Amino acid sequence: MAFGALRARPASFAGLAAALFLAVSAIAMFGSLIAAAATGGGSDLGAIGGAFGEIVIIMATFVAVTTLGFAVRQQHRELALLRTVAATPRQVRRLIRCQVAGLTLLVSPPAWALGAIAARLFLRALVDRGLAPAGATVPAGPLPLLLATPATALAGLIAAAFATWRISHGPPNAALVETAAPTGGIGRVRGGLGLLVAGGAGALCRFVAGREPDEAAQGALLGALALMVALALLGPWAARLVVTVIGLPLRLARGAGAGGWLAAVNLRGHAHRLASAVVPIALLVGLSTTFVAVTATMRHAAGVVVPEGDIWLRGVEVAMLALFGTVATLSTLVALTADRRREYALLRLVGATRRQLVRALAAEAVLTALTGAVLGTAVAAPAAVAFALAVGGGPVPYVSVGSNAPILAGAMILAVAAQLGAGLRVIALDPATTLAAP
Repeated sequence: MAFGALRARPASFAGLAAALFLAVSAIAMFGSLIAAAATGGGSDLGAIGGAFGEIVIIMATFVAVTTLGFAVRQQHRELALLRTVAATPRQVRRLIRCQVAGLTLLVSPPAWALGAIAARLFLRALVDRGLAPAGATVPAGPLPLLLATPATALAGLIAAAFATWRISHGPPNAALVETAAPTGGIGRVRGGLGLLVAGGAGALCRFVAGREPDEAAQGALLGALALMVALALLGPWAARLVVTVIGLPLRLARGAGAGGWLAAVNLRGHAHRLASAVVPIALLVGLSTTFVAVTATMRHAAGVVVPEGDIWLRGVEVAMLALFGTVATLSTLVALTADRRREYALLRLVGATRRQLVRALAAEAVLTALTGAVLGTAVAAPAAVAFALAVGGGPVPYVSVGSNAPILAGAMILAVAAQLGAGLRVIALDPATTLAAP
């Protein structure tokens, strides 16, 4: 049944497969660096590999939760039907775990090859910058590559526990009713957990404010990651609040055209779908902005000297986070938009023109991107402020327009292009044929 679902809905699992592929590749890469350190490459090389490996596992888990959550929602009706015909919650969870395990095994061989090549290139770059001994080499053994698969599978299984919570708890008939009329709430358990994580992230940021710069830099990243987890849990509430505020002009300008009004109202009314779209954008903006703000603040704070090699390493971290965020953003937005083909077909049949739908789609794409950018900035702000206090430069972090503008612009362009591209393809389909399809 697990592989049958993978064959029947390949687009729904594309984002998860891409995230698992990146995770196996990156863990294999940094595991190879740790192996190189163990064979005479120096303790610094092992520390770099370990630090990057921790970040990769955290990011892989977070992105897997996002992409797997979408894949599970795509199967919500089928899983609800299984519950009504006597499938137990344990069997439903096992089905999802088998899907994750199967995808991990499927993507592992090419990911091993990419990880091995990347490890050698990265080690060469470290040697050139004096961050690793001149004679350091990546050992030829397959152990780091093979260990990357169970490590990634573990991250995927953690994601599966979160993604299957809603469908595997509660009475089966409630799950089936929800597929027909999804609620806008997130549940008391999820809401309480989200508030608890947000409180913990706030406490961590306060702790960071009193640490030394090096410790504070890592703490700021962990604080931003904790806030991202809180945002993922509270996503429908947060996304609906932000889109209500920034979409107000479009709702008030109803007489100027229905496209913007329809987009604003539609996003407000589908909080869960909006949250699925904006959380990956917030991930891309929030963590990248945190890294850039921390690095810039360190460089401009009095008495803090940052070696060029450390700046380069932080740039690599930003690029890695941006890659994970890009995968999550593209896969989620494309799949979400493509999944609405019946909705667009119905609008066409009741009289909406293609031009009206394109205008509504464009307005919705811009609103979605703006919402994600606002939430991402909100995630980055507490950690950046805490770090600014830690280095003694006051509560205002140094924010370089030249460094932050490409992040915001890139995330916005990526999100709008992905949603528009997928939406235009869906709108071009014949509406009668689309509605007649199963």
